[in-house]
Amino acid sequence: MKLLIVDDEKLTRDGLMNSIDWERLGIDAVAQADDGLHGYELSQSFQPDIVLSDVRMPRMSGIEMAEKLQVHFPDISIIFMSGYSDKEYLKAAIKLKAVSYVEKPIDLNEIKEAVRQARQDVAAAREAAGIKALSISMSRSSLAERLAMAPRADKAQMKEAEIEFSFPTDRHTLFFTFLIQFYHIGHMLNGLGDLIEPYVAQALASSGLWEIHSVRQGSLFFYHVWGAKRYTDREKDMLGSKLEEALKPLSLHYHIVFGKNVEGMGEIHNSYNSAVIELQNSFFSPDKTHRIYEHRDDYDTFHDLGELDMENRLMESLLHKDEEETSAMLQEMVEELVAMRNILPNQVRDLYYKLFGVVRDAYRALQIQAMDQGEPDNSLWGSLSSCESVYELHELLNERVSLFFSSAGSLGEENSTVYLIKQFIADRYQDEALSVKDISAHVMLSSSYVCTLFKNDTGMTLNQYLTEYRIGRAKKLLADPRYKIIDISAKVGYSDGNYFGKIFKRVCGMSPSEYREKETAALRGEFSHD
Repeated sequence: MKLLIVDDEKLTRDGLMNSIDWERLGIDAVAQADDGLHGYELSQSFQPDIVLSDVRMPRMSGIEMAEKLQVHFPDISIIFMSGYSDKEYLKAAIKLKAVSYVEKPIDLNEIKEAVRQARQDVAAAREAAGIKALSISMSRSSLAERLAMAPRADKAQMKEAEIEFSFPTDRHTLFFTFLIQFYHIGHMLNGLGDLIEPYVAQALASSGLWEIHSVRQGSLFFYHVWGAKRYTDREKDMLGSKLEEALKPLSLHYHIVFGKNVEGMGEIHNSYNSAVIELQNSFFSPDKTHRIYEHRDDYDTFHDLGELDMENRLMESLLHKDEEETSAMLQEMVEELVAMRNILPNQVRDLYYKLFGVVRDAYRALQIQAMDQGEPDNSLWGSLSSCESVYELHELLNERVSLFFSSAGSLGEENSTVYLIKQFIADRYQDEALSVKDISAHVMLSSSYVCTLFKNDTGMTLNQYLTEYRIGRAKKLLADPRYKIIDISAKVGYSDGNYFGKIFKRVCGMSPSEYREKETAALRGEFSHD
């Protein structure tokens, strides 16, 4: 705490300054002035907590100075010193709630005790003021919470006497609610309210508005606002721009949403609810922007995003290795999603989850080691779920696609097509009807070009490769005695067991049963050797 000594006698001032261990009394700084006028002027910059002052001084008495000081510093404590037994001065001191009235000649012990008492009184007054301010703040917050909820039928109407501050309780005041939802705030969660409050207050004050507010889950701030006139959507838009500008220095991530106008405090919950509804749509807005509630009749019907056919379009674009085309297509997609009026955020997250899967499939098709090959599905979904707008999802997918094209840049077109053919055969070899035509359609090339390309690259025809692949799978199954040969035949794409046996003997030089017996004998030999 800080103490100011005011006395026109220099001897008294110096004696007090040098004869008392102020630090031991809890006083951190001591200043002095030679009369009431200088004392008052010095107080504006020094801002003392306690003033130790003579009563009678030239130009401005201690009483006059104290009267002025208590206007600017309501919690200040005054200790008067005087050598005069003047009842009028004593009455004035009592009226000013001076802590003590010490008579001259000064007794240092008496001064020390008076300062100790003054220090305690200042601390108590400040604590009381803080509790009162907190109480009012909590009351405002509690009222904001209560007004955000629809009034219960069994609950009596709130009375004006219940509210501890100035608030319009009539049925005609116009209100609207706006929300500020902050994202990705991490360790700033606890102090976020104190951080943003002066910025929001400045924007509202400059717009001639008053508010009460509260916060939910530490990051959703909601403000019930009223002013002298009805706020149109155009004026809300201007206020939204003011709030964006005010919050800019904080570099936070957020969306601002305005609810509809209502009349009377009893209808505020309707404005709050409309803002919450619109908050869901902020998923389709860029970061650090605002939206204004717009009534819609189509919330019960939702668009099927499968109609966009984005998975097939993305795969085709990736395999053709056209980065510019892919980027343009994804940009067109996000614009289309933003323009839709009846889709949910989780529908969009699910779509992007599938598109990330398409990128993974494209890595495999081109025989590229994917950066995210070991990434668990739940980790990917967690990353997508943490995105608070379609633009964040779009940025993540663009980054993954960019990495794909960087990795795919050195691959030749023919090799990638051949590998895609091999992957298709690996997925479909059990289908007896699998044909060159099916394979050609999958890679979107003509049958003749596919056959020539595959033969040039592998040295065998497509049919030869398909047959060898099927027989290779059959060999693995024959090593397991649980499978009958007729069942193995069907599993590798041959419904006719006799035909399978002929093909197997042609490729392997022995029948399936002979191959199994040979493998079983070899296995028995390994065990006996062990």
